[in-house]
Amino acid sequence: MKLPLFKKRPAHSLLFITEAKTFRVDFDKAGVLIGEMDAINISCPTTAKLAECVGQIAAGKPFGRKVWLLYMRLPIALLTIPSMQVEGVDEATLLQALQFELEGLTGQSTLDAKLAYHLLSNKDEMSTYWVSQINQLHFEDIHKALKKAGSQLGGLLHPAAMPQSLANPEHEDWLRMECWSRQLVALRRHPDSSFSMQLFSLDYRHWHTQLEQWLHEQGEVPHTETLLNDMIELLPETAYTVHLGNTERLPDWLALWAGSLAGKTPPPAPMQIHQSKLNKDLLLMASGGSVAVLICVGHLSWHLYQAQHYTHEAEALKKIETSMTALRKSSADNREKRDKLKTKLDKLKGDSDTLPQMIKALQHRPSRLLAAVASGRPENLVLEEVVAENDDIKIRGVSLDAVSTNKLAGYLELKLADLGWEILAPTKKNMNLLEDGGPWEFEIALRDKGIDGFHHEPEKQ
Repeated sequence: MKLPLFKKRPAHSLLFITEAKTFRVDFDKAGVLIGEMDAINISCPTTAKLAECVGQIAAGKPFGRKVWLLYMRLPIALLTIPSMQVEGVDEATLLQALQFELEGLTGQSTLDAKLAYHLLSNKDEMSTYWVSQINQLHFEDIHKALKKAGSQLGGLLHPAAMPQSLANPEHEDWLRMECWSRQLVALRRHPDSSFSMQLFSLDYRHWHTQLEQWLHEQGEVPHTETLLNDMIELLPETAYTVHLGNTERLPDWLALWAGSLAGKTPPPAPMQIHQSKLNKDLLLMASGGSVAVLICVGHLSWHLYQAQHYTHEAEALKKIETSMTALRKSSADNREKRDKLKTKLDKLKGDSDTLPQMIKALQHRPSRLLAAVASGRPENLVLEEVVAENDDIKIRGVSLDAVSTNKLAGYLELKLADLGWEILAPTKKNMNLLEDGGPWEFEIALRDKGIDGFHHEPEKQ
């Protein structure tokens, strides 16, 4: 009696879905293709038909554990928004901002759409996102169809912008143009592993001019290539070309996608994935609830003892913390008092050096004042008296002109600057005894400013 032969189920299945056909390959966990590529006469013109398409293919041949969908008609767009507008925001807020920008770009509501995004670049204070969208209900139908087939959705994405060079995956600096349904995708891989991309609508008359400008901005590129699908347009020549209309070239292209999808790092593209609404922690808690209850009952007395022990420990630590807080405050007060005493001591030390010099200077004040008046008196000025009134020294006399008094005051200010006197502006009174005016009675006041360092405002308490 022969035993039934069970064929091992592949780890992954990849579907490349076009408007006319669907191509399928299976691959293992390392991204290596298993068996031959299947060409299936099932078309999918809109996202609304994706679930039906997936169900029909699953009925013919079981899928791998995880299924990846490359769908040509999945809507994609590039959105550029100010970086400061989305910096530091959570994912929900970022999705709202992207949906708002997408509505403005397409003119269509994104209220019922599920959005996926990938940040392409962040420079010149602007962030560029590559986004894809699908109706939320259509996406849920795809998930249900795959779940019914016993598989899990790995991701739904547009087949544009394969992140490796088609000619040689080892190339690190390359440029590729890809023709898809009414859309041209231009992709540049930079030596630092970053990507830049541009989308051109083939329905726009001047898309050739836009493409030429973009190619000019890229400068010299070591390797260029072109990917053509059923949509064939006149494009600049490149070093390497792949036409997906030739089904013999499809397995190699799908093998590149398989290797990228099986890797630990997801490809740099917006990927629609299903996020379970179940709380995994809650599910695990529910499934192991009975075990948890038994464990809790068995250790209840131990936990009560531990709780009481830690309560006493916490109270002791709180007392220690209160004592340490008081000590820190006392230490801070002592440091503040020490700093004030040090400041006063430094001031007294400075005053002890300054005071003898100031006393000596004050002793010579009268003689230096008289000497300065004698040497700086203009010829048209007659000095009548030098008197002390309160804290001021006043010089009075008569001047034949109006400027000699000012000259004398300026001279005294220059010569007596180091004696602690403030020379006030002269006061003058015209006696009108002469035909052209004059003479003028004048008074120059010298106010004592005090000794620097000994005259202070009282400290505020």
